[in-house]
Amino acid sequence: MGVKLFGSDEPHHVLCRITLADTFSEDAAMPAEPVATPLSTAATAWLQLPGGWFLNNAGWITGNDRTLLIDTCATEARSRHLLEAAQAAGSTGTPITAALTHAHGDHAHGAGLVAAAGGSVLASATAAAEIVTGPHTYPEVFTCSTWGNIPPPDHIESVTEVTHLNLGGRTAEIHPVPTHAHTNGDLVVFLPREKVLFTGDLLFSGVTPLALQGSITGWLAALDWLATFEVATFVPGHGPLDTTGGAFAAVRGYLQWLLEAVNDTDQPDFPALEERARAVWPDWHDAERHAVNLRVAHAEARQQPLDLTATLGAMLRTTGGPIPLEV
Repeated sequence: MGVKLFGSDEPHHVLCRITLADTFSEDAAMPAEPVATPLSTAATAWLQLPGGWFLNNAGWITGNDRTLLIDTCATEARSRHLLEAAQAAGSTGTPITAALTHAHGDHAHGAGLVAAAGGSVLASATAAAEIVTGPHTYPEVFTCSTWGNIPPPDHIESVTEVTHLNLGGRTAEIHPVPTHAHTNGDLVVFLPREKVLFTGDLLFSGVTPLALQGSITGWLAALDWLATFEVATFVPGHGPLDTTGGAFAAVRGYLQWLLEAVNDTDQPDFPALEERARAVWPDWHDAERHAVNLRVAHAEARQQPLDLTATLGAMLRTTGGPIPLEV
């Protein structure tokens, strides 16, 4: 894989509560209030716990000349607050570049705000092509009244190879994922000196993974690839930080189970398998996703196209209809 050139602190996990009082009314319920978590003198994770539907993690890396934002948020209010925090972390007037780990709206809906503020946006070519046709809010699956104004940017620069981004006194590495994994256009951001890896949705921590646009076998291959990085702190796409490898192992085990669960039959008992998954991973949020993931695994194992309508219908039967979002 080629390297494209653009232009050691110990992690210390000190939690710093951030309020959204400026963007929500005093009497409004505010789920998943963000927590800014310093990982080093330069890197910060922006956690929206527990990390369910459209409540992703993001973060930033500050240099002397530029701040790199990793992902945005689902709503205008959340993305504005994230962008303001990232801007405040750098010197006054320091430009912002956003690297989007994939195209899903919880990570990408704020890209237009970055561009409107004069920043640049990076993503894989596949993700960029999807993002600029958005925003994608899927009203047939979700109900939400708080999206706000989330138009996509006019332009996203495609990352097609490993990119070393010089931020001024610090270099961040942007790595396209070499396989079809969570999506067909994932990337990760790595700080080798700090051993910090922003994984996007290759990792979920305490949250059921989602493979609707993914490949189970490709995702497993991507985890093998991730294992080649020397990492002290994983920043997953959703859920708490992983400093022990526990979330990494759990996602790998789950994906392997999906393939094994559907391998021996042409007509799996999906409801029974969904209940089995709920029993094995009882503490994971968004258990309705098991219905999706099992059907993705079965279609993939049979080398058949996924019946998207039937798959989403199976998930929504477990939730009793469209999923209300509290974002």
